[in-house]
Amino acid sequence: MEKERDCVRHVLRRFHELEKERRTWEGQWKEISDVMLPNKGKWSEENHNKGYKKHGNIVDSTALYALRILAAGMHGGLSSPARPWFRFSLKDKELENAEGIGKWLQDTQERVHAVLSGSNFYPTVHAHYAELAAFGTACFLIEEDRDEVIRCRNLTVGEYYLDCDAKGRVDTLYRTISMTARQIVQRFETYPERIRESAEKDSVQVFAVLHAIEPRKNCDPDKIDARSRRYASYYVLLGQGNFLLEEDGYEEFPACCPRWDVTGQDVYGRGPGMDALPDVNMLQRMRQDGLEALELEIKPPMNVSNSLRNQGGQFSLRPGFANFVDMNAQAPAITPTYQVQANLQALDAYLQQIRRQIGEHFYKDLFLLLTQSDKRMTATEVYERNAEKLLMLGPTLERLRSELFQPLIQRVLGIMKRYGKILPVPPLLRGREWEIEMQSSLALAQKSADIAAIENIMLFAGNLAKVNPDVLDNLDLDEMLLHNAKLLGVPLSLLRGKDSVFAIREQRRREQAMQQEEQKTWQLLEKGASTAKMLSEVDLEGKNFASALLGTMRENAPDNPQPEQTERDTP
Repeated sequence: MEKERDCVRHVLRRFHELEKERRTWEGQWKEISDVMLPNKGKWSEENHNKGYKKHGNIVDSTALYALRILAAGMHGGLSSPARPWFRFSLKDKELENAEGIGKWLQDTQERVHAVLSGSNFYPTVHAHYAELAAFGTACFLIEEDRDEVIRCRNLTVGEYYLDCDAKGRVDTLYRTISMTARQIVQRFETYPERIRESAEKDSVQVFAVLHAIEPRKNCDPDKIDARSRRYASYYVLLGQGNFLLEEDGYEEFPACCPRWDVTGQDVYGRGPGMDALPDVNMLQRMRQDGLEALELEIKPPMNVSNSLRNQGGQFSLRPGFANFVDMNAQAPAITPTYQVQANLQALDAYLQQIRRQIGEHFYKDLFLLLTQSDKRMTATEVYERNAEKLLMLGPTLERLRSELFQPLIQRVLGIMKRYGKILPVPPLLRGREWEIEMQSSLALAQKSADIAAIENIMLFAGNLAKVNPDVLDNLDLDEMLLHNAKLLGVPLSLLRGKDSVFAIREQRRREQAMQQEEQKTWQLLEKGASTAKMLSEVDLEGKNFASALLGTMRENAPDNPQPEQTERDTP
């Protein structure tokens, strides 16, 4: 019991520290949420499951639309469910080309893709990209699931608290959860008596639960129980004693918490939403001012004669309204207080300029090009048209590879291994380091520069070979083919290993040598037959040359050839 109380005190102390550290970020997150993603963000337990209108501060939806395009573009360009977007490779390239290794890597890759497709990963990661671009930080959990192997849970900004290790990697996650008593009873085995009573009444009262995930200080890898795993997991019921609901653990860090960009030793990241916030606020104010100017021009304030007070409130300036006045008297004066003549064309031009700037913040042109209907555009063409934008996006893509995709795939592989969803590792791969190579559309577009360079050197070498064929000796065509295949994301199972290629070439060499020998033999036979025919056609006194030669050979031959005498036959 004392151990549980110490655990609760540790979790609460750590939670208050993380809460204090995060407080400086919340103001900016709330401002971004108000004008860009009004449906995202959780700042207190009071707004749990409340359907309040959250678009009241948005007059112009340009930023909202640009974020939607960016999320869809990153979803299709980085992790499209329609095509393999990653592959496994080895640092030892010679071993990778060995027989059986490439097939095992390809099989494991396909199994991971199948698990991701069978879960809710793709809908989760789509919402993940929007929060990442807007707030600079995003987070989702990867939990084990008996039916689907994995189950993803997207966390919104304001719901979680993060911390990093000495290498700047996120390894600590605290989050607050709103749960009813019925949910607590279904989820946990131990809980206070007040929770049981509330569940029996079917109360919809919401309780605050704190979930803490952090590295375990005293990890014992030889033990298999949950309390000896690398990462500790604590569920604490907040309020009235702060009850420890559960202590568990994870073999891998269960959360993916990428940052768009990190400044110095900051824990939380900064994204395009923060950069675009001044332009978005300017656009909102100018759009509101433009609407007011247009309304003043159409319906300006009016100066009305005091004599019309006697109309008893029946006088109106609305279109089509009939005002009855005494026509015998002088007509009362109704004039505009001031005349507004807004330059709406100039205003619209400036608004369009701000909209373009916001679109540039969110790489709108790039992602529209990637998601356009013309599917015949190659990765090289995408790179050539948007080389500058891809260059600026390069550091972010590399950070996503290390902070999102690598932890994700390592977590999925760990769960699949424990569930027996992966074939046994080949003996040659045991103890070897793997690599995860991105094969998405954006990754291929970045690699297309290397592909274009190889194609250019091949073309240049081909032109030089017309003058001197020996120049082709400088090119290793096999390595160039393998290098291009990897850049283009060709599956390893479609490429033969070096041993198979060597055997095929040896067999082809032997067959060609046999064909050459047979050809030489036939040439000799044909030459002999041609010579014999030519000799037979020579006329010598009524006989052809061949017959005369044969007759001469017979005449000169001995009639009765005797065997040669040996020393034994001599008398």
